[in-house]
Amino acid sequence: MATPPAVPEAFREAVRFLEQNRIPYVVVGGIAAGLQGEPRYTRDVDFMILLKTGTIHRLASEARTAGFDIDPSLAETQWHFSGFVRLWLGEPGTQTAVDFMACTNDFLRQVAFRAQQTRFAGLTVPVASPEDMILFKLCAWRTKDIPDAQAIGVRHRDRLDLPYLRKWATWMAGRNSRFRDVPARLEALLAGGPLPPANPDPS
Repeated sequence: MATPPAVPEAFREAVRFLEQNRIPYVVVGGIAAGLQGEPRYTRDVDFMILLKTGTIHRLASEARTAGFDIDPSLAETQWHFSGFVRLWLGEPGTQTAVDFMACTNDFLRQVAFRAQQTRFAGLTVPVASPEDMILFKLCAWRTKDIPDAQAIGVRHRDRLDLPYLRKWATWMAGRNSRFRDVPARLEALLAGGPLPPANPDPS
């Protein structure tokens, strides 16, 4: 039986595809958390991309031609309603996910602007900054996100831009009630004391 493409292989293929199509991107998700904190196992590849909504069907069609498993019409619908689309690489049943998320608000535009050039899988790529990865993790706050946030905080403790973190934590809390606890999570993380419990993991 075929085995899924390794994450580094899927990452290189996705970066090659994005760069060939001149799509600006930033590495986020588990890979970015590992690069900014402590490496950990991840089963997929995550990018934030800067793309006009009207071009997602064309991009998905190009991705299918490049060997990714994706339905362009379904991708267009998903992108329109959620700002997210998933591509698969590899043989059916043994695939590795490559996720694209849209840059849709002021915070995410800051993430793109502040990305840092970092080496991974033999490539130099833009990766979300330590502060921005902490903010992503504070919002998600699942069981796996807490050690990621702690590791990034410890590694960059003396270099974190605290006013930036507090500004955007407050912005998130005011923007969406789901994120009302983000400022308190941030302060607990910075203090190095007990942390609030994780959000329930999706079933």
